[in-house]
Amino acid sequence: MNAQKLTGEWKPLYRQMNPDNQAYFNNMIEFIHSETNPLSAVKGEALLLDLARQVVHSQGKGVSAADLFGDDPIAYCEQLTDDMQRGKPRTLGAKIRYYTMIPWIALTWVFFIYMITGFFSKWFDGGMEYTVISSSSLLIMAGLSIVLIELVTRFLANPGRTEQSRGSDVVGTTATASTPRYPSARSFNLRSFGLYIGIAVAVIFIGALLNKVTPSFTVSPWDSLIIFAVGLVGQFFFIRLRHRV
Repeated sequence: MNAQKLTGEWKPLYRQMNPDNQAYFNNMIEFIHSETNPLSAVKGEALLLDLARQVVHSQGKGVSAADLFGDDPIAYCEQLTDDMQRGKPRTLGAKIRYYTMIPWIALTWVFFIYMITGFFSKWFDGGMEYTVISSSSLLIMAGLSIVLIELVTRFLANPGRTEQSRGSDVVGTTATASTPRYPSARSFNLRSFGLYIGIAVAVIFIGALLNKVTPSFTVSPWDSLIIFAVGLVGQFFFIRLRHRV
């Protein structure tokens, strides 16, 4: 479906909104139709359609758009489009799948490394190398993989934004020189960065404590190959599932 058809679907919903909700939704439209929005035109119109449906549905229950999304529609849209662009999950189920997928993929490729080093040892040294793996080390790697992905997506993959506007397409309004400009790219947040570093340190510390009580196990290169193969199948399953959501 193209952007024009999507626009034609949310406009009738807009006309069903009460004046307060229309005023709130106008701000959302301005943001989506501005250069500040990092999404494509089709994704932007699809997002407006989804938001309009939510507003109309909640309005029927006596819940205003401000109650549904918060007092600042621009801040809500900014966070929402950032999350969508970076593939961040929005629903609880999607979040569970997302934060399960990250360590799953990380550990899958850890066992790939165990497999390669084990077979190389056999081929070049003549002996099969078995690897002793601590359960706590796997937990540390799983936890750190999540922290690393969060750091990359939050601080390295956040694209810059311009302050120029594409012009407003707000229903019933026209763009003027007084149309508000939106903030450019978010500045680096040292406090948030430090928080993630602190979480990483805590994960390592807790893993070190668990090392005394968690069991260890030995794997051969063949064991690692089997685990890697199973992990690879699960990895494709997670990725396909995310693309369907």
